[in-house]
Amino acid sequence: MSEAKPQDGSTVKGYRTLTEKDISNMNRLKEISRQFIAQLEFLNTGDTDPRWLAIAKTDMQTACMAACRAVARPNADC
Repeated sequence: MSEAKPQDGSTVKGYRTLTEKDISNMNRLKEISRQFIAQLEFLNTGDTDPRWLAIAKTDMQTACMAACRAVARPNADC
């Protein structure tokens, strides 16, 4: 998977320029999410309920997105 280039806020309306700390924090959040989802995929090979694993994956993706928005702080109308 290729890495997205950080936006400086000038090309996407409603977003501010991210600091190095912001980018680092967002990358840490995304890594935690990847690790959690990898663990779910590992559990999916065993005797677990796939429906609940799918719900957990969706909820983790939602949590990661919300946490990244908390760091990025886009305009309220985005």
